[in-house]
Amino acid sequence: MDQDIKIFGEAEHHEDLEVVVAETEALRESGDLDRAKDLGRELAALAVKSPELNCLAESFGVKLTPAREHQLQVLMVFSGQHALQEILSQLLAEAAVTAMNNYLINRSREFWDTISDGSAFTQYLLAQSDGMGEVFARVCGQEDNVDLHKLGATVFGAAHELVTAKWVC
Repeated sequence: MDQDIKIFGEAEHHEDLEVVVAETEALRESGDLDRAKDLGRELAALAVKSPELNCLAESFGVKLTPAREHQLQVLMVFSGQHALQEILSQLLAEAAVTAMNNYLINRSREFWDTISDGSAFTQYLLAQSDGMGEVFARVCGQEDNVDLHKLGATVFGAAHELVTAKWVC
C-alpha cells in the first residue's frame, strides 16, 4: 500500500514538472522570459548608484548620507522584487528576481553582501506593504522623520508603477 502511494506521489510530481517545463518553454518562445529577466536587471541597475534615486531623495528634501543612500538602495531592491512577485506570474517573477540578484552579485558584490545578510529586508517583509515609509525611516535611524516616511513610501510605490508600466507595454 505504501508503495502505491509513493508511486502516485512520484507520478504527480512528474506531471507537475512537465507542466512547469511546458510553461517555461512557452514563455521562452513568446519572449516573455527574456523580457522578465531584462526587467529584473533594469530594476537592479536602478537600485545601485542610481542618479534617479538620488534626485528623488532630493525632491523630498532628504540629504543622502552614505548610510541613507545605502538604505534607499536596499529599499529599491526589496520594492522591485516585491513588485515583480505581485505583478508577474510565478515563473516570470522567479526569473526576473534571479536576474536581478545575479546583476547585483556580478556588478555590485559588496552591496549584495550587505543586503543578503541585512535585517532591513526582514523588516520590510514584516511590514507587508503597509508602512514601508515608516520602516524606511526606522532603518535610517530617524523613525519620526516625515520626509523619510514619504520618500520610502514613494520608492515602494514607484517600483510597482515601473514594473506595471514596463510589463503592460
